[in-house]
Amino acid sequence: MYRFIFLFIFLFISCKTFYTGSFDQPNLNLEQPEELSAIVSKWEDGNRTTGKSNEFEWWYFDTKLNNGALLVCYFYKVHFLQDKYFIGLNYNDDEEDIFLLKYFNKNEVQFSSDSCDVIMGNNYIRGNLNQYEIKLDPKDFEGFGVELFLKSNLKPYRPKDGIIKAGNDFFAWLAAVPNGTTKGTVIIDGIKKNVNGDGYHDHNWGNTPLQKLFDGWSWFRGKVGDHTIIASELNLSDKRGGSNIPILYIANQDSILTNRFGENGVYTKYTNLINNLYPKKNEPLFSSIKFLTEDGFLVSIEGNKLIDNSEIFKRMNLPSPIRWIMNKNGIDPYYSRFKSDVKLSIDGNYLGNGFGILEIMDLK
Repeated sequence: MYRFIFLFIFLFISCKTFYTGSFDQPNLNLEQPEELSAIVSKWEDGNRTTGKSNEFEWWYFDTKLNNGALLVCYFYKVHFLQDKYFIGLNYNDDEEDIFLLKYFNKNEVQFSSDSCDVIMGNNYIRGNLNQYEIKLDPKDFEGFGVELFLKSNLKPYRPKDGIIKAGNDFFAWLAAVPNGTTKGTVIIDGIKKNVNGDGYHDHNWGNTPLQKLFDGWSWFRGKVGDHTIIASELNLSDKRGGSNIPILYIANQDSILTNRFGENGVYTKYTNLINNLYPKKNEPLFSSIKFLTEDGFLVSIEGNKLIDNSEIFKRMNLPSPIRWIMNKNGIDPYYSRFKSDVKLSIDGNYLGNGFGILEIMDLK
């Protein structure tokens, strides 16, 4: 009996420490690296990790299509307890609501370091910052597939070098295509449909598990008229200082109107508490966010249709006894994505409303 109790306590403590890290962790440094040129090079959208333990990387793409559908897909590789490679996708319109995940073996994947050229089986995302091709093979995704082209309308964006550091640990982000034009075909059950629309592509990588840096984040990308908006707030772990880091980028084809990182004259307000999606003990999470800058930009985001809500441990196929121990210890991470509306005002002048995607990551 005592051995069982001791084993339970040991697992209880060690699982939490393994997940969140030790208490001795350097705080995040808001002074980001600034070693790269202001001009983004195509190699920056290539493979940025080497396969070392705890590294991860993903290439993300989304598009709102002329038939009203929203497509999201991401090519992901992680090197935690073991190497894993997978593609996830959401496709949502008035008739279809598809979420699929496909894993690949190491001998089925390839990554280029000189540009974005990611291959997983017969699927790929490849491009050079100006134009991209995205293919999803319907044989891998239960009859759903795409053959799409994305042409960029804006220069790539990253705050400084795009790297957020805490000691030697880091998380990095490049918005390779803040906004672009999408065209091609969508395949559903053997039927091809010609589509076009508005698209976005970014790239993330790092060298330590995300939950050891962040409690979570809210992220949004959208468009109002000819204004592209990228907005986010990162919620640092208490072990990394516990602060929140807002990010706001607004641009059109002529110029970048605002580009703010950290507590640099940008403020956030959350409303619309999300109910009935998460366990009752989860952190309060909200589906409406406002970003306000001291020089008069106001972005109002409202998530209005849930298109993905995933319990991350289940998605990872974590064994149920470990999930149970984590849950009892207050760790039950969730990932949610919403179709969203957005409104933009500048200096009190209302410029209109538009569409977007709101992502909520709860890592604890």
